[in-house]
Amino acid sequence: MILKRDGEIIEVNKAFLELFKGRKEELIGKNSNDIMPLKILSESIIKCKFDSIEKSEQIRFGEHVLNVAITPVMVNGGLNFIGITLRDISAFVQIERALLKRNKELGIINTLSGTFISSGDINSVFADLLEKILIVSDFSLGWIVMKEGGSFVLRNMSGVSLGLRHELEKGELNTLYDNVVELTDPLYVLESGEMERIEVLKKEGIMFFACIPLRVGPETIGILVLASRVEIKFDFDTAAVFSLIGNNISLIAEKIKLFQETQRLALTDGLTGLYNVRFFYDMLNKEIARSRRYHTLFSLILFDIDDFKIINDTHGHQAGDDVLRSVASILKAVSRETDIVVRYGGEEFILMLPSTPKNEALTLADRIREKVEEYSYLGKETVKITMSGGVATFPEDAEDSKTLLYAADMAMYEAKGKGKKQVCCYRRINETSI
Repeated sequence: MILKRDGEIIEVNKAFLELFKGRKEELIGKNSNDIMPLKILSESIIKCKFDSIEKSEQIRFGEHVLNVAITPVMVNGGLNFIGITLRDISAFVQIERALLKRNKELGIINTLSGTFISSGDINSVFADLLEKILIVSDFSLGWIVMKEGGSFVLRNMSGVSLGLRHELEKGELNTLYDNVVELTDPLYVLESGEMERIEVLKKEGIMFFACIPLRVGPETIGILVLASRVEIKFDFDTAAVFSLIGNNISLIAEKIKLFQETQRLALTDGLTGLYNVRFFYDMLNKEIARSRRYHTLFSLILFDIDDFKIINDTHGHQAGDDVLRSVASILKAVSRETDIVVRYGGEEFILMLPSTPKNEALTLADRIREKVEEYSYLGKETVKITMSGGVATFPEDAEDSKTLLYAADMAMYEAKGKGKKQVCCYRRINETSI
């Protein structure tokens, strides 16, 4: 396009007419200030006229992004005309945005995926994740809740005031979390009207609130919450970033769950869920070392199910497994929180009781034995189980782990020899067992 010094249009080319979607006669003779997109260039055109130097800028016209060059045309040392060249760079801008978006996505993926790899402490994984999420998403506060025992437990938080933290720990938003899970949507953003009705968020001054469910398969294991005390425009790009974060956190959560399950299986018996022998031997050695260092004592109770072979022969091995699981549940329920309950092998179970003298261990062993005898197994009143047990105490009965286990074993076999369904305590040679 060519303009006179006063801004009158004297010539346009075909490409400009296609952009303008008009006819040439509609433009010639008009002032550039009277039509778009030239109207938004008026200030630059004036500067070009008075400074006699080329000006450039970028503008948006409809769906187009245009680079504009405003060039003074000098004749005999004076400015006679102004040339305006508009170049459509929309395609390049779209490519640039796509590349920037992709780079951001890759940055998010690399940042989050590195969390699990670089962290050997599972308890710190979510704290590390949350910190990185807030960095890549430009949010000022957020928290992660995990579903535990049918309810949501606050696991980690950042940017949260002390007052809000207390409210979250009390479960003030658990109803909202339940609604998010029921919707099964990949993202839930609260409308401003909804936030006004939630006193906890209103009091905190939160202007934007989004929930991203963390799923492992069909199961929702937790929720990531991102919030802001300033208004945030929610658009497609923001939704895409949230979705990307949610997908990656869900993958990491699945890795964590698998890792924890692997750790659990390494320490527990697959049938009963009790600790396994490998874990027990490790803890036994530690407890002996602790006992020697602090001059404390501890006791072992070794149980064996009486005539367990009859259960397998009569009802089948599947029924035998059911009986073992039921006995294990009773052992866990009756024993104390500090006790270590172990499936020792086959139908044998062992309990390690820290700081427990022999008489207290015997009392607990008899209580467990009675509970086991009271229970009806396989859903039949006629199926009853009895157990024989032996108690040994360190350092009273042994100097090391091997002799302590031998002592508990001998006491248990004494109970078997006395007619079963009873507990005996180990005594040194020449002493009578209880």
